[in-house]
Amino acid sequence: MKNCSWVATERFFEGVQHAKNYATFRPRPPEQLTERIVAYLKEKYEGQLDLCVDVGCGNGQCSTPFAHHFHQVLATDVSSAQIQVANALVHPVNVEFRNCTAESIPATAGSTQLVNASTAAHWFDLPAFFQEANRVLCSNGVIALSSYGLASHVFIHPTKSAELHQALVHFYCERLGSFWGTGNRHVYDEYANIVVPFAEITREEFWTEEVSTTLAEIAALLETAGPYQNYCRSKGDAAGRELLDEFITNCQRVLETQEQPERLKLKWKRKYFLIMGRKP
Repeated sequence: MKNCSWVATERFFEGVQHAKNYATFRPRPPEQLTERIVAYLKEKYEGQLDLCVDVGCGNGQCSTPFAHHFHQVLATDVSSAQIQVANALVHPVNVEFRNCTAESIPATAGSTQLVNASTAAHWFDLPAFFQEANRVLCSNGVIALSSYGLASHVFIHPTKSAELHQALVHFYCERLGSFWGTGNRHVYDEYANIVVPFAEITREEFWTEEVSTTLAEIAALLETAGPYQNYCRSKGDAAGRELLDEFITNCQRVLETQEQPERLKLKWKRKYFLIMGRKP
């Protein structure tokens, strides 16, 4: 993969319409991610699972899976639009949404067994977030940070997997590279440079099962990406639409078809990477 240029960026997920698109097209976390985090917590924590704080929760896609493990899930996000959309969706009754920063968690000291951040930690002020997580975690409580990279998706095709992947890399890295933020760099590096400040740490990764999708759904997912949103702010929505159309055309060319994106079926899978640290 070619190197990208990196630029500072602003928060991406502020608008209500963008938050709705995020809820519709961003993937839900695989069950094995949630189960692995809870299993790691239980390796040394033997008490009741009273509170999970899901920081940078977006619309709650990664908050809900913890609901049946914990008495309460407190889901927080800096974007009021994301919280507005989350509250309009159906969630378990023990999931509560709050609009606040990752660096100011509305929980009392030592009250929390798990501080989770899925596809979010790369935008935090990490030293301040870790200090706050350490404050609210109980002894043997866990910080879990996970994400996936858009450009690391793997297409499943008998003969065209590599070419489809190159079309994705060309769009996301080469065409949008100069519109990446510092958080995108962390994701690109799979959190290699994020160090959880606890002595006991584990880093893991795993692939999801194959997912059936359409070219239109893939384009809609890419439209929610922060670099694409930055591109549209800089160049205009029409230019952004042209860039998505270019990606769609490139994929159609690879597959030697003019089938409409809504009917062009594809399969792919994604890799999640996970860092967990346990408070002494």
